[in-house]
Parts: sequence; structure tokens; C-alpha cells
Amino acid sequence: MAKEESQEKQNNTEEMKEEEPQKRKWLKDPDELPKFVRISLIILANTITTLNFASGITAIVLTIIYFIDPTKYILSIWAARLVLLAIIFDFTDGIPARLAKKNPGFFGTVVDSAADTVSFGFAPMVMIALSMQLTNTTSTAHFVLAICSVVVGLYFGFCTLFRLIRFTKTPSKKWFQGIPSPGAGCAAAVYIIIKLYIENKVVSTSIATPIVGLIFMIMAATMMIVKVRYPTTKLPKNFLEVFLLGLTAIVIVTLAVMPFDYIIYPAGAMAVLTIFYILYGPFYLVSHMLERGRQIDDYKLPDNKDF
Repeated sequence: MAKEESQEKQNNTEEMKEEEPQKRKWLKDPDELPKFVRISLIILANTITTLNFASGITAIVLTIIYFIDPTKYILSIWAARLVLLAIIFDFTDGIPARLAKKNPGFFGTVVDSAADTVSFGFAPMVMIALSMQLTNTTSTAHFVLAICSVVVGLYFGFCTLFRLIRFTKTPSKKWFQGIPSPGAGCAAAVYIIIKLYIENKVVSTSIATPIVGLIFMIMAATMMIVKVRYPTTKLPKNFLEVFLLGLTAIVIVTLAVMPFDYIIYPAGAMAVLTIFYILYGPFYLVSHMLERGRQIDDYKLPDNKDF
């Protein structure tokens, strides 16, 4: 009897050992995943991409309604929030696709590119261009700023389109050339939120906010098309970079759900993080040039005192 129990335990142990490598094989090779799991992951990835596209379209519609009726400023706030949600969708849609080991198909190429163009190009372009009223302006300065907003919005849209076309032709897994379009879209959303908060909660009609905001938008748009390298999320990160990346994700989610009365706090934090990120590329470029210069003998001044 004891021998039979011992033999049964041994057989169970051998079966568990055989099942464990099989489970690990599923984790290492997604092709070994059950078919329904892979299909579910692919459907999830496609759904997130569709939500990204829908967020951009809805943001455009809400902005146009706000432009027609400025009293409905809360719709413009939600347009900005939808752009922020689109950033989350754009970041997460690739996770289930990679788990399923899905080759880029119609959704991974056409729909994803179209979603990025709409959510981070056309939607911010419309939000910036229609951020100020062209009629019933309180002063000539406001009318001039309204015209400038249209010009800056069109420039922003052009830079985003140029950036996405360049990325499609020369993709890189380690470095971006210029800030990615979601980063610029985030800058546009933050500008709109801060501007509307100041106008409707602080009740200020000062032209300082749109002037600073439009300069910020020109800077963000220009940094999309310059050939300055920005690290992707796939590069190894130090503790500070991981902390800032996590903090940025938390602030974006907070902006998307925070009541309008308190939204200025995460919006201010996001503005600081966005400026820091935009300046990171030029700072890295200068530090890299100095580092390379130190490796060249001609960089150091000669010891000759008469020099």
C-alpha cells in the first residue's frame, strides 16, 4: 500500500514537472498560447487603437461646438481630456499586440497611423486654431491673437503630419527624431486646460495667457520636426527617468478625471513636466557634444601662455 502511494506521488510530481515547462513555454513564446487567448489579446489591441481614433474625432467635434457657442467651454475641456486619453490608448495598444505576437496588419499600420494623425495632429490643431473667438472680441489685441491662434494651429498640424511621415519612413526603436507627436499633443491639451481655467475660474481676460501659450505651442511644434534625439521607452532608464515617466503617467490620468475646479494643479504639474521633456533633447545634444569634444585633443587649449 505504501509503495502504491509512493509511486502515485512520484507520478504526480513528474506530471507537474512536465506541465511547468509547458506553462513557461507559453510565457516565452506567444505562439504556444491558447488560440482564444491570442484572439482576445488581438481584439483588445484593436479596440484600444479604435478608442484612440475615436478620441481624436470626438475632440474635434467638441472643439467646434465650443467655438460656435463659447458658453459651453466645458466641452473644450473634455476635448483636451480626450487627447490625453488618446495618449494612454496609444501607449497601451501595443502591449496586448506584443503579447499576442501579432504582426502589424490593417489596424497596426493604417488605423494606428490614422489614429495618431487625428488625435495628436488634427485634434490639437483644431483646439489651438479655435481657442480664441474671431468675432465679438473685446479688443484689437484679442482679434490679432485669434488670427495668430489659427496660424499657430495650422503650423502645429503641419509639423505633426511631417513628424509622423518621417517616423513611418525611418522608424527607430531606440531614439526619436524630435519629440513624439503624443508629447506635443499633451502640450496642446495642457495649454487649452490652463487657458480655459484662467478665463472661466479666475475670470481673467488678460492676453498674457494666450501669448505665452502660443509661444509654447510654436516651441512644441518646432521640436517635432528638428533632428534632435529623444530616447524611447525601450531604452534602459535610470531611477530618475523611471520616476519621471511614472509621474507623467499618473498626472495624465489625474488630468483626465480631475474635476474642473481643481484641474489647475495637475495641469500646472504637467506643464512643468512637458517643458522639461521638450528641453531634454537640446540638453542631451549639448552634453553629448561637450563629451565628444573632451575626447578630442584640439578641444583643450594649448599650454603655450602666449596663445
